Amino acid sequence: MFFIYTIMPENARRYIIEMFKIVDTHSILVVMHTGEIRRIYCPFSVICNVNVPPLKKDGEYSVDAIKMTLKLEDVFIINGRGYFVWYFSIKV
Repeated sequence: MFFIYTIMPENARRYIIEMFKIVDTHSILVVMHTGEIRRIYCPFSVICNVNVPPLKKDGEYSVDAIKMTLKLEDVFIINGRGYFVWYFSIKV
């Protein structure tokens, strides 16, 4: 059996360590249109802005967690699957 190990660049590793001093996988910091920063805890509702099967455009979904890819891209975990955050608008 072979295993493939992905080595994360050191600067990405440091970034993630620093980020998790502020947030975790169960909350997100959101800048409101007023400039106020608000922490939102999972689960929270989002509206899908695009069709990304099995999710439908304009559908409302519940985010169970927030994760980060190895390329430092945030993803929402919805029903056990990861979706890029830019597919959604947060329902506040």
